[in-house]
Amino acid sequence: MLDKLSKSVGDALEFPPDVAGTGPKITITGREQITVENYGAIIAFSPEEIKLDTAAGELAMCGREFVFKTILTTELHIEGTLKTLSFDGGESGNG
Repeated sequence: MLDKLSKSVGDALEFPPDVAGTGPKITITGREQITVENYGAIIAFSPEEIKLDTAAGELAMCGREFVFKTILTTELHIEGTLKTLSFDGGESGNG
């Protein structure tokens, strides 16, 4: 019920989906810093690849020298050199 209320309030106030919803919010600064909010779980991690479970599907990041700087229950801060970022599976469309 709270999820439906959040979506209704977010729609009424015209909040962007990353503010009102549960989907991931990904912030990339240059190619060296990545912040992922609203992730579900860490599926795989190596210095060259990170895979995360999100409401939008599996998020895969490839690069080099990846390190987790901060790991919180809803937010990750990653440093390294990002080469690619992709989603696989999850919801399709807007709703």
